[in-house]
Amino acid sequence: MPTPVEFMNRYRNIQVNAVIDDAAAGVCRMGTHTVQLRKYFMMDWSDGTEERSDYNVVTRGSARDAWFQANKERIKTAAMGKGAPEDYALALEWAVRSGKIPSVSQASIQTYFDEHLGIDCSGFATNYLVACGKKTYSSNTVRNTGAASYFKPAKAVNDFTQVRQGDLLVWMNGNAVKSNPGHIAVVESYVAQSRPGGNMRVVEATGASGANPKLLDSMYTVEQILPKQGARPAMILVVKRHGVSGSHVAVIRE
Repeated sequence: MPTPVEFMNRYRNIQVNAVIDDAAAGVCRMGTHTVQLRKYFMMDWSDGTEERSDYNVVTRGSARDAWFQANKERIKTAAMGKGAPEDYALALEWAVRSGKIPSVSQASIQTYFDEHLGIDCSGFATNYLVACGKKTYSSNTVRNTGAASYFKPAKAVNDFTQVRQGDLLVWMNGNAVKSNPGHIAVVESYVAQSRPGGNMRVVEATGASGANPKLLDSMYTVEQILPKQGARPAMILVVKRHGVSGSHVAVIRE
């Protein structure tokens, strides 16, 4: 079972199959280029959006191409910002095979990756849970499980000393889960006392301006603990992240 950081690192070491021109040997050979996911991508299906345009570019393919037909659903999942590492590898291999990247190199594949593909917060969290065996994979599950859907009071961790690796942080708005959009992250480690630089290590895909790259692990500082009581359905941690205070999160254990 991978840790959140180990799973994140799979997205930073994506192996893309490609024909490599070996000029020294005077031959072409099959090889791989290593690239990394660096972009946040939240799908917007509205006509004319950059996200819809990127999706169309990545998923354009031929009904007569057997390789594309065999892999198109995984390619579509990556193009929605919901893919596992191997889905992005397939989407990039298709870009190479179909000539969308005409001059193939590590740099040109990385440029195409940065321009057209990324991942959103629930895409990472859901694929992490699949990798850990806590969810069963299906294209519907990884594409349509949003951040807010993870807030289930019955699964809340309500003792701050019991937060552990693999727990989910789900963003709250008062006593209700935040939506449109919501946000979710995965705990790598937590120390239940104040420490310089933060006391919670978290992995997330985020569009936050202070996050670079957009899929990263970083330190949060827990500024306040609001216990479950009255109308509050779960313990809420008030955290400082990427230099900004005041995010309210519930801790959920799948």
